[in-house]
Amino acid sequence: MSNNQTSRWRRVLALPTGSRGLPQYSTQLKKTTSRGQIYLLDQFRGKVPLNGKNHIIAVLSELVGTFLFMLLGLGGTSAAISLSRDNPVSPNKYLFIAASWGTSAAVNGWVFFRISGGLFNPAVTIAMMAIKAVSLFRGTLIILTQITACIAASGVLIRLVPPDSVAMTELDKGTSVIQGLFIEMFLTAQVVFAIFMLATEKHKATFIAPLGIGVAVFAAVLA
Repeated sequence: MSNNQTSRWRRVLALPTGSRGLPQYSTQLKKTTSRGQIYLLDQFRGKVPLNGKNHIIAVLSELVGTFLFMLLGLGGTSAAISLSRDNPVSPNKYLFIAASWGTSAAVNGWVFFRISGGLFNPAVTIAMMAIKAVSLFRGTLIILTQITACIAASGVLIRLVPPDSVAMTELDKGTSVIQGLFIEMFLTAQVVFAIFMLATEKHKATFIAPLGIGVAVFAAVLA
């Protein structure tokens, strides 16, 4: 990339032109920037408008990130089922499953956090749209992308693991639909609140936000 092109992106993203270092946060754009994001923007240079480039990057990031998040989480769940056939109600099984989802959220969130935010969940995306951290148009694109990635990850996993180890989400026999609704509502609210306070609200510990979010997911799945 030439100096003129580099200066152009620094000007668009309100980045300093006197040094090579890129800040973690752009006050003008109200978003995190990174070398990876600059590189991805450059790949679409001259082909689509800047807003279009940002939308493409966000969609691709959420597609890959959500796919990997789901694949690792579902894979861990499948492994837990396979390892606990002799004792289906073993507490270790549920710890294994919760750890799989929490670790997957932390790792993939850390990887994609500075590209698209690493949302990976339509509920989180809707929450971001509600506080205007994500536009209505981009949020809609991301939600459709996340649903597609979830379906794709599930389809791939079914082909990779034994059929009897594939997990199905269903309510316990003693849990009503209304109870299940409120359980999901409260647990999802906990995860969303953790994301708001750790990632959306910028502070000195923002760079380790994915770790805290992963712990929140671990606790929610365990509950």
